[in-house]
Amino acid sequence: MANSNYCVTFRIADKTVGGRSYAERYKALIDAMRAEGMGYWEETTSFFMVESSHNTTAITTHGAKSLSASDDLLVVFDPTDMSASYFGALKHVDVLRSFFPKLKKVG
Repeated sequence: MANSNYCVTFRIADKTVGGRSYAERYKALIDAMRAEGMGYWEETTSFFMVESSHNTTAITTHGAKSLSASDDLLVVFDPTDMSASYFGALKHVDVLRSFFPKLKKVG
């Protein structure tokens, strides 16, 4: 499978959830996104770009493993095919879907 580039944005609640602190969940997300050792950029606080051989849904599922579905939010999209998926507490699904008609919920 060829590699693709993905945009990733997230919100992690500043509290302990399921025994994991904000810092632990943040580190786990970063580690998951960097797992393939491919391209990665993260100069902003809640947005980064990653290169992966996996599809949008697989990246979201992998990244969400340490996050809380009720407190955190992860959104991944592929700017090439405009596929998008999310995990967690997304309040305005309809608005995000207006930008990404292929939007898919994981988890």
